[in-house]
Amino acid sequence: MTKGDKRRKRRKYRVRYDRIVVMVLIVIILIVLISSCTIALTGKKSDDEGKSSSSEVDVTKPSEEISSTEPTQGEPATEPSSENQSAESLDTVKFTADDIHKGSLILVNADYEYTFPEGDIDVDTLYNNKNGCYEAGDNVTKLDRTVITQINSMMEAFAASQGAASTDLFIIDGFRTFEEQADRHSSGISKTFEAGHCDYHTGRTFDMYRFDTTSSTGYSVFSAEGNYEWFAENAGNYGFIVRYPQGKETETGENARAYTYRYVGAAHASYINANGLCLEEYIELLKEHTKDNPLETMANGLSYSVYYVPASEGETEISVPKDSLYEISGNNADGFIVTVPNAIP
Repeated sequence: MTKGDKRRKRRKYRVRYDRIVVMVLIVIILIVLISSCTIALTGKKSDDEGKSSSSEVDVTKPSEEISSTEPTQGEPATEPSSENQSAESLDTVKFTADDIHKGSLILVNADYEYTFPEGDIDVDTLYNNKNGCYEAGDNVTKLDRTVITQINSMMEAFAASQGAASTDLFIIDGFRTFEEQADRHSSGISKTFEAGHCDYHTGRTFDMYRFDTTSSTGYSVFSAEGNYEWFAENAGNYGFIVRYPQGKETETGENARAYTYRYVGAAHASYINANGLCLEEYIELLKEHTKDNPLETMANGLSYSVYYVPASEGETEISVPKDSLYEISGNNADGFIVTVPNAIP
């Protein structure tokens, strides 16, 4: 073999080696390019999907649909309805037919007779339980204990408003039995009130007078005027109304008597006095207000919801707030009145 032949063989070998190297490099470059393109395409797709999802929720999806999306595991499928929540916050109490004749809001007049139901009132003598801010007209007049307590508070507040320790006021006439009123009526002492239809039977009604040295009798009937205008503005805060107000003779069936007061409770008295009503008008007004549409009223800085529940045959079921204060009174006619103090914010 000549030297030329040897050179040609070496040259041929080097050319083949170079081609292999080039091909390998080309393959590597292709692999890198393909991988880069794949990553770029995948990332772009994810970004596009994210933009599409965000746009659907925030812009195009109605709020009703958003609120109705499927819950995650462990969450309830739906929120409790307001009706269910309301039902869970209520208790049911039952009252008998006799209970309609009990309570501070019972209406007693020519149409509605007082039945003297057991447990309605707890009477005691005023003379033995009054404070020193006023006098009792005698030592036998009786009133319900709650009424006496509220009279004491009212008279103390009035005396304080006058800068005095006592007043010139006294109270007479209170609770009357059926027999006592029958005697009064037959003798002519009490012409207008027949036995059984007298508001004094309730133990929540009384007459107020003032000592008057200029009078031949030594006293005069009370009227919330002049020095006593305080009562027109404040008696309701203690639960008292004028039982037979001026201008309401048609509704009450009695002549106006500014000196006869009746206890009904502060929530009701404040509304009655502020709106110029008599008890008959108020009881009728409450029939328009149910549990779902209560009468809203204020007394002593507190708000109250008041509603009417018609009596049923037999027992009457009444819905009241669970674990909350409330009062229920019969109206002595056809139903019950529920009074609920509202929560203070």
